[in-house]
Amino acid sequence: MDVRKALPPRLRSLLATLALSLVGSVLGVALYLTPNDNILLAHRAADYALHIHLLDAAHHLGLRNAPSYETPDADLAFIAIDENSIGNTAAGLGPWPFPRSVWGRLLDRLARAGAKTVVFDIVFLEPSADPSQDAAFAAGMRRVPTVLGDTITTTTGGNLGMEPVAPTLAPYAARIGYTTIDTPGGFIMGQPPFIRTSGTGTFANRRFPSLATAAVETYTGTRLSEREIPTVDGRFVLLPVAANATQELSGRAGAEQFTLSIAGGGQLSLADALTMPIAQLRTFAAHRLIFVGPTAQALGDFVIGARGLIPGVFANARMADQLLRHIYVRAVPTWANLALIILLPLLASLAVFAMRPLAGMLSAALLGALFFEIDTALFAYRLLWVDLVHVMLALIVSAGLVTAFRVLQEGAQKRMVTTLFGMHVSPAVVREILKNDDPQASLALNGKRVKATIFYSDIRGFTAMSETMTPEEIYAQLNEYFDEMCGIIFKYGGYVDKFIGDCIMAVFSAPYQTPDDAKNAVLAALEQQRRIAELARRWEAQGKKVFTVGMGINTGDVVMGNLGARSRMNYTVIGDNVNVAARLYNVAKGGQIIISESTYEEVRDLVDVRELEPVQVKGKSAPLRIFEVVGLKARASEVPASAA
Repeated sequence: MDVRKALPPRLRSLLATLALSLVGSVLGVALYLTPNDNILLAHRAADYALHIHLLDAAHHLGLRNAPSYETPDADLAFIAIDENSIGNTAAGLGPWPFPRSVWGRLLDRLARAGAKTVVFDIVFLEPSADPSQDAAFAAGMRRVPTVLGDTITTTTGGNLGMEPVAPTLAPYAARIGYTTIDTPGGFIMGQPPFIRTSGTGTFANRRFPSLATAAVETYTGTRLSEREIPTVDGRFVLLPVAANATQELSGRAGAEQFTLSIAGGGQLSLADALTMPIAQLRTFAAHRLIFVGPTAQALGDFVIGARGLIPGVFANARMADQLLRHIYVRAVPTWANLALIILLPLLASLAVFAMRPLAGMLSAALLGALFFEIDTALFAYRLLWVDLVHVMLALIVSAGLVTAFRVLQEGAQKRMVTTLFGMHVSPAVVREILKNDDPQASLALNGKRVKATIFYSDIRGFTAMSETMTPEEIYAQLNEYFDEMCGIIFKYGGYVDKFIGDCIMAVFSAPYQTPDDAKNAVLAALEQQRRIAELARRWEAQGKKVFTVGMGINTGDVVMGNLGARSRMNYTVIGDNVNVAARLYNVAKGGQIIISESTYEEVRDLVDVRELEPVQVKGKSAPLRIFEVVGLKARASEVPASAA
């Protein structure tokens, strides 16, 4: 017994709704759990970027008094290696990279100006060729606590690949942190505040702080606890600064000046920091944490933030700012996000199931809008990150699928007929079937005995011809041929039963029979032969292969209906008269239309024929009379009405 048919229709619909809801949830869960370096803009990094944009649009979304996390940090200042610095001879700067004595001179000036900590977002991995340069840099680092950066190259199996600071400089740095910025999905999302290694090797079983972490620890004189710093999947989540770029009016033409908006102490060009009076520099630097890093486009140290392209140093400075001011993004547990991805789509789907499709969709939309507002408010006011992209994606997919199911369910029988016959019969026949209140019953899909005309056509010499053609040429020419022939069959009310290689089998007519079926089949065959001749002339002019087609037509009783397995059926005809038609097209030569005696009796007033030698058909004791259609009779100028 078919269990599905034993269930009440309403229960079957409910089970289908639950299954479709699960499809959306599974999609949402799968994308949510996708690693951040796969499927750009489909994983959690995409959700992160959306929340950053929602934070920017909080006031436009009606969230009054939403806090701003972009206010300047009075403890922070920034010295930019900008376009105006490179080649600035007045400041003693030449082409990049600058001599390391420049950094020693900068540190000396900052120390006299009262700077508390200086952080270089520049890597110094090799000793200078001139030892005096490193000595000058080291002398500056002895004047003011300085944080340098090394580079993590790879982390595999617990073994850390790292390019450390040059040994001529490392001993003089107050702290060293790694400058690597994690960019899942192609843009900055954050980075671990610490990396702990295991395994074996030079860097095994050690704790490495990030550049920003090392900077804050040096500046505050305290060690940060890993347990006190909220992370998401081990990553400190950044609120990236906006890319405040303005056209530079001095220096190189066309250059842009990038401004670190959160630097409450201000921003100086390196050239200015090296030349301005110490008293003026003290206003900028005293008691502050100062980041030094490149913003010049020529140096190419840029990353993509959720708010746009920014210099890489801005990301490290922003992380330090968040650590100083305890601005932390916290995420709800993974299980809570997964529960939302499953439950909200289920609620939306049940609403669509319980109501009419339009009302259900409106209810699902209201549910989605309510969740959107709550999610946005939690992030804007509390920096609490609740997944939005995957919940909404799952909700939309689930509600959409259930709505489509409901719409399809309401017209299932008519859609079944359209799907079954739309590619095989003329649109007029489909429209006629759909007029019936019970189209399924009108088709008599269990099989019925009817009188029909069976048509076969076959390309002559196709196998030999195809041996000299590429598969692409064969498919292109066959598709053009089939398209032309099927259009003519549909024009005369025929039904394309199947394609057998280069052979076409058609039935006139299915599922309804008319007195003119045999006449329509012969008229279709004559028009096809004319069209084949036209195609041959065109193909020959194009240098393509040409061919001829033999056709066979027989009229008689057949069994018509749906044949096949429960999961795969084909509307077709079977019976002895089908076999006769197949025998006739095998007899026909290229360009011939051969009809049986039964068909001839139906069309004798329409066409001129030439009787041929009878043929023997398997299963019949007596040979069959056959006729070649020569053309239309002179008086047969009218096409049967059913051919239109």
